[in-house]
Amino acid sequence: MRPLADYVAVAMIGRVGDTDDIFNDFGERNFQGSWDELRAEAEKRCGFALTESVIRSAIRTLAACGLVRVSDDRFAGEFVKIYPLKFEEFIKSAEKENAVAVRDGDRVGPLTRPSDYPNANALSQHPIVEDYAELGDEWLKRALSGLRRDIGEAGSLEEYLSQSAAEDVPASDRVVTFSHNQIAEFETQTTEVIQNIEALNGIGEDPRLRDLILGQLRAGREFIRAGCVRMYLIQHTLIDTLQFLAKRFEKEAIGALASALVVVLLKHIGLDS
Repeated sequence: MRPLADYVAVAMIGRVGDTDDIFNDFGERNFQGSWDELRAEAEKRCGFALTESVIRSAIRTLAACGLVRVSDDRFAGEFVKIYPLKFEEFIKSAEKENAVAVRDGDRVGPLTRPSDYPNANALSQHPIVEDYAELGDEWLKRALSGLRRDIGEAGSLEEYLSQSAAEDVPASDRVVTFSHNQIAEFETQTTEVIQNIEALNGIGEDPRLRDLILGQLRAGREFIRAGCVRMYLIQHTLIDTLQFLAKRFEKEAIGALASALVVVLLKHIGLDS
């Protein structure tokens, strides 16, 4: 389940109003105001009622990306200012940090050392933010429309969150362990996939995609070698990447290898149901 709060976060920096309305200024000004004003603005942009906990989680997401400042002053009270125009700068910083990690052979650093790669880590921890960076406001408006539909069908935000929680996978920070035999087996299978990707000249039209996939797979292999790792790291580096490869090369040997490996990994970490 992707966090609802992250959709709210990108709604606060995106242009989600009617683009034909000359009075529409969503995404073109820095919001600033009290907590109550923030809640009203967020609900206006999203089109559904929000709880305080969801809004606070959204603000934490924006804070991780360096896009908000919150002040709790004795006299002014709690005051929030959001900086949508800094989003592009954040994305460029994250890309630069990822490039430095690849150059230095530190592919797992952005995931495991947030203090060294703060922007790259924030982007990797919030895939909805990454989607928005790539797909833009039209994608965001469709996502919010889908959320409004599902919340309406559930009857309320609280009921929607309750139903979603019941369907959620195990907590992403759960620790996954591997025995010596499992480490050897998964390492062999991962290496075989890596070698097949290395033999390719490229993947699709993006010349960086092959290197990105190799980096993810190698990082996942290192996590397995450690024998004990948080589940979200395996999900981010291996599961998501292997599922992409299985679909992209479904009629080729690489797809079969990726599909076989993702099946056994999902079974091992308990996500095969």
